[in-house]
Amino acid sequence: MSALALALLLFAAPAQDAPAAPAPEARANAKENERETPQRIVRAEGGKTWFVMRMWPGKVVKYDPVTDEVVGVFDSGHGSGWMTQPTHDRRSILHLTRQRTLVQVVDLETMTLKDVFPFEEYSHIVRVQSVRELPGGKRWYVQVERIERKVDSYVVPNENEWIEYDLAEREIVARMKELPKAIRRGARLSPDGTQWHVFDSDLKIVDAVSLEEIGKIELAKPMAPGMGPISIRGDDLFDLRNPEAYRFAYSMRDPVDTNRTLYGIVDLDLVNKKVSRLSEWSTVPPRVWGYERGDDPRIAVGARGASGGFGGGGGRGSAEYRDEEIMLFTIDMETGKKLKETRHTVRNGLNLTAVSPDGSKIYLAGRGNELHVFDRDHKPLKVVSLPGEIDGGVTVVRP
Repeated sequence: MSALALALLLFAAPAQDAPAAPAPEARANAKENERETPQRIVRAEGGKTWFVMRMWPGKVVKYDPVTDEVVGVFDSGHGSGWMTQPTHDRRSILHLTRQRTLVQVVDLETMTLKDVFPFEEYSHIVRVQSVRELPGGKRWYVQVERIERKVDSYVVPNENEWIEYDLAEREIVARMKELPKAIRRGARLSPDGTQWHVFDSDLKIVDAVSLEEIGKIELAKPMAPGMGPISIRGDDLFDLRNPEAYRFAYSMRDPVDTNRTLYGIVDLDLVNKKVSRLSEWSTVPPRVWGYERGDDPRIAVGARGASGGFGGGGGRGSAEYRDEEIMLFTIDMETGKKLKETRHTVRNGLNLTAVSPDGSKIYLAGRGNELHVFDRDHKPLKVVSLPGEIDGGVTVVRP
C-alpha cells in the first residue's frame, strides 16, 4: 500500500475512542429535556400603566393615559407589524415584523430595541403565527407556517407547527406538530411565571419541567346541592399581579332550570388550591362585546352596538348612511349592577378599547388615527390625534 493510500485510509477511519456525533433530532431532544426548574418572573414594580399601539406601517407607540400624550415611538425599520404583546414581566414588548419572520424585543421603558430573533430559513418561507413564553421566560413556543420552496413550486403544509426556542442559546431545541398534550388547550403562565395553569373544566396546575399535573382547583364539581359547574370568563381581574390568587367573572348554568344562567365573581386561592370566594350577582349583566377596566377591578366598562349587535356599532348606521350608534355600560363587578348606561353616535368602526388607570376616562378606537375619549359619566371629552393609523387596537400594560 502506498503512503498516500495509507494516509487517506487513516484520515477516513473514525477514531476508536470518539463517540459518534448525535443526530440533529437527538440533540434537539436532549436540549428539550434540559429544562431547568424555572425561576419566578419578577414583574416591573412602581411603574406606570401605559397604552401600547401598533401603527401602520411599522411603528409601536407608547401612550400615557394620564396626560393623553404619546411619550415614546419605536420604528421597526421593517414595515408592517403583525403582533405586539407585552412579556410576562411587563418590561418588554414583542413585536413581529419583516413579513412575519422577525421578532423584535422592545424595551418598554425606553422604547428602544433590546434584541432580535429571526426565524427565516433558506429552504422554506417561514411565517410566525404566535409566540408564547415558557415558565421562567427563557424559552418560547413559536407557532410557524413553513412553506417549502421547490425549484418550480411551493409546498404549503396542511397544518402549522410549533418550535421550542432557547433565547440564550438562540437556537431551536425542538420541533413538534402540536404542543405537549398537557398544555395544548387553555394553558397560561401562572402569575409568578413558574408553572403552567391550564383552564379546562378545572384549573390544573402543571409542572414546567415534567409537564405532569401537580395540583388542581376543582371547578366542574358543584360546590353544594343546587349549584352547577363554574365556568371562568375573561381575564384575571388582578391582571396577574397577585401571585397567590386569581379573580375572575364566572357563569354557572342552573342545574334545575337549565334555561337560567347565573353570573358572579370567583376568587381562586393558589396557595391552598381551592375556591376561596364565590359571589353571585343579583342581576344578569348586560350583553356586551367585552369589558375594559382601570386599575380598580371592582368597576368595569362594557360596550355593544345600539341595536344589540356585536359587530361594531349599531344596526342602522351603515344601512342608512349614518354614523353608528354604540351603547356604553358601567358595571359594578362585585354585584353585577349596571351603574350607568348611555347611547352615543360615533364614527363608523369605533369600539371600546381601554379605560384609564384611575377609571376617569374611557377610550374608543378603531380605523384611523384617533382616540375618542369619554369621561367616567360617558360624556365626550376630546379626540386625540395620533402620529399614525392604529393597527390592531390598544394594549394596556400595567406594572
